[in-house]
Amino acid sequence: MKISIGKTEAMSVGRRPEKLEISINGQLLKQTSEFKYLGSIFTEDGKMVREIETRIQKANSVSYQLAPLLKHPSIPMDTKAKLINTVFIPTLTYQCQTWTLNKAQERKITSCEMRCLRRAAGKTRRDRVRNEAIRQLVGNKPVL
Repeated sequence: MKISIGKTEAMSVGRRPEKLEISINGQLLKQTSEFKYLGSIFTEDGKMVREIETRIQKANSVSYQLAPLLKHPSIPMDTKAKLINTVFIPTLTYQCQTWTLNKAQERKITSCEMRCLRRAAGKTRRDRVRNEAIRQLVGNKPVL
């Protein structure tokens, strides 16, 4: 097996990440503070903040791309719910089994989800409709 020294990076994970000096054939490997592996972002502090923020950004992007379909009045609500369940929710929750969430992150995920559901229901926050009513209208359960 050959190792590509130019493409190989090292990362120390822990509460106090250390400076690594790993060398192969006399060449030091580049040390990185985060890397992407199979679509997930790993950071040297071991926290999932960056990964969750990235997931929310990707889900918002999907939501904006689906907006013309979600806002269209002649598309039935069950079709919109299927679109949300098959495209939006998997994008938002990819690799969520490994997440440890705090209240602020839970709030961000819920607000991202509700933004998409409100768009499908044709309601805005100014309409002052409760989240539970929007969920009943669309027919979705909370992601969390």
